[in-house]
Amino acid sequence: MLVRKMNPRHANAWFDFFDNRAFADHDDWMGCYCTGPFTPRLKEYENTSRRRRDYAVWLVENGLMSGYLAFEHGNVVGWCNAGDKRAFSRQDIVQTGQRNVISIACFVIQKEYRGKRVAQRLLERVIKDAKANKKKVIEAYPSRRSKSEFGNFTGPYSMYEKNGFQLEKVGDVEVVRLYL
Repeated sequence: MLVRKMNPRHANAWFDFFDNRAFADHDDWMGCYCTGPFTPRLKEYENTSRRRRDYAVWLVENGLMSGYLAFEHGNVVGWCNAGDKRAFSRQDIVQTGQRNVISIACFVIQKEYRGKRVAQRLLERVIKDAKANKKKVIEAYPSRRSKSEFGNFTGPYSMYEKNGFQLEKVGDVEVVRLYL
């Protein structure tokens, strides 16, 4: 398995993943294209999945969609939406008091590859690159109560715990953070 940082060269492979395999077993989430956490959320890109796909194209073309892709046999089989926290509007409610924060918004793993450490490999790459780029904090928002694969879309709490993340409570929100 090969893990690569997302860049516009990977756009076709990323869209192939989201169009065909990412949510093949979860119709309710088809068409999300991981656009939910981003600002600006332009009005013309709200509602239908086709518009969300167009918004994702715009995010990729403008270098705003960042994260990591897991490739197997030339195809994307996993995705981690991770980048500068300032790009994600939904994470603004959780303040760190620091700059240089990487936020992990979600993981999407193709059904056949779940339980095979794909998310772990993606997380390892996020940590490695954050250290190399002198980031101060990596944070994520897992649910400790989730019992389903889909409820763990932000990554399972146990994975973060095994990788040294600490649970913190900010107001009513639980967040895990790794201080680098």
